Amino acid sequence: MKRYFETVKTLLKIANGKFFVVVQMFVSCCLYNLSNLLPPIATSGIIAVISNNDFNGIWYYVLLYLLFYVIYFSMLNWNYHTYTTLANYYHLEVQKKLFEHIANNDSIFSKISKGKIVDTTSDDIRYLVDVVDAASEALMKFIQLIVIFIIFSSYNIGVALIALVIDLLYLWLMNINSKHVSKYYEGTRKYEDKIIDIFYQMLLNLKQVKSLNIMPNLNKNLDKTRSKWKEEYKSKRSTMIDRYCKLPYIIYIGKILLYILLAYLVTTGRMTIDKLVLLISYFELTITCTDSMLTYLLNLSNYGIRVKRIKNILDYTSNGNIDFGDITNDYISGLVVFNKVNYEIKNKVILNNVSFKIYPNEITAIVGHSGSGKTTIINLLYRLDRIKSGSISIDDEDIYNYTKNTYASNVSGVFQKPFMFEMSIKDNLALVDSNHNNQIEACKRVGIHDYIMSLPKGYNTIINDDGRFLSDGQKQLLVIARAILTKAEILIFDEVTSNIDPNSTVKVGEVLTDLKSDHTILMVTHKPEMMNLADRVIVLDNGKVVAKGTNDEVFEKSALYRELRNRTFASVSTLDNEII
Repeated sequence: MKRYFETVKTLLKIANGKFFVVVQMFVSCCLYNLSNLLPPIATSGIIAVISNNDFNGIWYYVLLYLLFYVIYFSMLNWNYHTYTTLANYYHLEVQKKLFEHIANNDSIFSKISKGKIVDTTSDDIRYLVDVVDAASEALMKFIQLIVIFIIFSSYNIGVALIALVIDLLYLWLMNINSKHVSKYYEGTRKYEDKIIDIFYQMLLNLKQVKSLNIMPNLNKNLDKTRSKWKEEYKSKRSTMIDRYCKLPYIIYIGKILLYILLAYLVTTGRMTIDKLVLLISYFELTITCTDSMLTYLLNLSNYGIRVKRIKNILDYTSNGNIDFGDITNDYISGLVVFNKVNYEIKNKVILNNVSFKIYPNEITAIVGHSGSGKTTIINLLYRLDRIKSGSISIDDEDIYNYTKNTYASNVSGVFQKPFMFEMSIKDNLALVDSNHNNQIEACKRVGIHDYIMSLPKGYNTIINDDGRFLSDGQKQLLVIARAILTKAEILIFDEVTSNIDPNSTVKVGEVLTDLKSDHTILMVTHKPEMMNLADRVIVLDNGKVVAKGTNDEVFEKSALYRELRNRTFASVSTLDNEII
């Protein structure tokens, strides 16, 4: 029983609201289950008056019969309403919690597979309300059984004891069976997660999967996992066969023996027919209640596995989570200073005593070979990681001292691959600023407004990955417009032209040149034509700043920068995906 209690307790911690509705669920469940015990009393009364040839007395019990069922269905209706309320709350509230937690702890994917996380956030949360439902039903079936045995005892203690022994034996064996079913169910879920994880990765890289024709070998690889799933599922089904095709013999053999005893008591004159009908009705209810309780307890065990999966995600916390400060100053000019910054990952030095300044109204380019530390600098500026020593400041204030909202409203940017949700252009932009006039102005500034208006549905055009309406270059411009809508003073552009055509690259360059008039622009790039736009350049090599200054100064004194800036497009293609 402890594991059932822990499941409910964990759920109430995960979603700690609607406690009063939870109480209503238990109360309504209790009342409609107890009211289900009343009709046999009316049935027994009808048989009693018929036996006494008092037909007029039958109407009392008929009306009583109807009243009992009115009470039953009224309580059941109340129970259904509370179920609906809780279902809405648990599904939406817990899904929201999961989304926010995962977004704030993105390193979770190194601990828990994406497939498992997707499955949990979409499937497991659907069953949370059933935890309360199963727990309340199982508890009330137990109470119902106690009431039935009290009724039995009031008529014949011997019959009651026999019925109790039969039921307890059945419960004991079925509880052992439930543990085995839950064990194999958890096993099937584990291997399902592995399969879904591969499927999720396949969807993200479908073009490569098809072009490389790796599906046959991928299926062979998956067959090993499928075989493991099959073993767990077979064991589960075998245990279920024992549950539903073998163990019930106990209750039905006991039923036959009990009915023989009751028949003997009637024939010897120690029990009347109406009492016989009443006790048979209640023993049939005993069987029904016992089977129902066992089913609900089995379901509760399975739901417990789902709750545990949700809890594992919510309990995960990224190492070194960034604590935000309390500074709410939203009026910054945008001077960024790295002062003797050091950063390590697993004792490997990534940045070594890095110092530089990024000035407002200028484009500053960070360049270097792959693995030199460029992306690390970006991550640090986004406060995704914390430095080991040194300091990073904006307008002479440590970046960790700003509140989360203040910092996000002043530091924004665009990544290498343009990302938009599969919704309309207007709705995508509205995630940052719902004012449509502001959206139009941002799109005009990046030069994509006229094209959007030429689309059949304009700003209501749905964006998807098929490229039917927007090319990668146009998507990148739209993403830049979205960054502008944040009204951030500091804009970071991380390899934004690496995956777009030359014409789009030129357009992005023009946009960045325009934006520097009222922004601080930081640009990580490997493309020479983008480097040419920079006012200042910082050259990294093996985590160290080897040159910095104006573009011309760095070109003059840094052989590495000259090498990078003089490369052709073909020779720099290997720099597209920087790891660190």
